[in-house]
Amino acid sequence: MEQECDPVFARVDKLLALLNKSKSLHILLILSLKNRPLRFSEIKNQVSSSSTTVTRRLTELESNGLVQRKAIPTMPQTVTYNLTEDAELLAPSIQSMYDWIVERDMNFVI
Repeated sequence: MEQECDPVFARVDKLLALLNKSKSLHILLILSLKNRPLRFSEIKNQVSSSSTTVTRRLTELESNGLVQRKAIPTMPQTVTYNLTEDAELLAPSIQSMYDWIVERDMNFVI
């Protein structure tokens, strides 16, 4: 008897594809560890990446419900980013993968 693939796997694949994009995991980890809203420049400096890459990742993470963007009406306007509740629940899984790699000094050939 052939067993059908659980359709949730397709959604997990999409999550992994999003997280696999350059700097996505790094941005989520930084926002989790800082545990406070961060300005764009703070995130950009922490991930050591171009403005274009950070902008794209933040936009993708926001559109997928993992990052919340807040514009504060100052002069000039201040924009901050923080994790959504869903991302906060995902953060321990991301941290555990990071810790697993560090503890075992793992390197993968892809």
